[in-house]
Amino acid sequence: MGKLKIAQLVSNFHRVSSSSNQAIYSHVAWLTNKLAKHGHEVSLFASGDSETRANLVFVTEKSTCSQKMNEDVKRHYLHLLNCKCYSLAKNFDIIHSHFNLISSFYSGLAKVPTVQSIHSPITEEIKPFLLYFKANPYISFSLAQRKVMPELNWFANIYHGVDTNIFSFNPAPEDYFLFLGRITEEKGVHLAIKAAKTANVPLIIAGRSYPEEGYWHKEIEKNIDGNKIKYVGEANFKEKIELLKNAKGLLFPTQYDEIFGLVMIEAMACGTPVIGLKKGSVPEVVEDKKTGFVVENISDMAKAIKAINFISREETRKRAELYFSVEKMVSGYEKIYKRAIKEYAFKKNKNGEAKPA
Repeated sequence: MGKLKIAQLVSNFHRVSSSSNQAIYSHVAWLTNKLAKHGHEVSLFASGDSETRANLVFVTEKSTCSQKMNEDVKRHYLHLLNCKCYSLAKNFDIIHSHFNLISSFYSGLAKVPTVQSIHSPITEEIKPFLLYFKANPYISFSLAQRKVMPELNWFANIYHGVDTNIFSFNPAPEDYFLFLGRITEEKGVHLAIKAAKTANVPLIIAGRSYPEEGYWHKEIEKNIDGNKIKYVGEANFKEKIELLKNAKGLLFPTQYDEIFGLVMIEAMACGTPVIGLKKGSVPEVVEDKKTGFVVENISDMAKAIKAINFISREETRKRAELYFSVEKMVSGYEKIYKRAIKEYAFKKNKNGEAKPA
């Protein structure tokens, strides 16, 4: 089985771009572009303003979040995009859906296999629907992710990957620690501030704030002094890389079970160690005491900050190259696609519907 005809299907809520701050959309961009570069015939079903090497198929010229429309209309466009993809299913060897659920309502109607990546946390509301479709082939981003619904057909586990040429190694950081991500309570920004203050080190906070939630005003704004605790707003792609490269360490005090945590490997690729709370994927991504610290509480996070110089930035970079490069990620997906196609053909043949590939 040589080059494949692959459909990548992702929400048109945001545009797909390798420089996107939305992890789903940057992930799809890197995966799609590398697959196309490897010679596969790739079609990307996304918003019309997406950036891609693939054949772009869309039902909205721009991402729906950039347009004034109500939530019902946005959902209708999600279904319309899925309809568009599955109406063309005969043109592909495989469809890779980046929807937790919506594509499940269509995939069984097509005569090609679909694999589904679960990017977002599985909520109680959608569990009954996922149970109905539990036999679908699902791809996880960490083994920890599977614990929420172990009964699903977890077909493969593939870690995220970053371009280690762009997120390049810096052996000589500046004197600050970094929090990079959404300024929301579930990300634990207030705890990063507490740990930095306890350890008496400078902290730079970068990310989008959501004043309407009240969290910014209640927990964050009062601590910003422009000296020890600085807020620099939402960093663009270039700014993000510079912040990560020059930080002594990345603080990752997540308050929920992370599916993966892309920023951790972006930091590690730059040689920047990660200090994360022991939740979700953190122990899988960070090798404790070698590429950072996996801690139980904020008191231990403060202690880890003071011990950051014991972590080798070279070893941290090496782990990123070994496990979290975009090349390793894409190679994993190529193998999984081929296995899914063969298994699908075998099942069809067993049922007297098709010959094996």
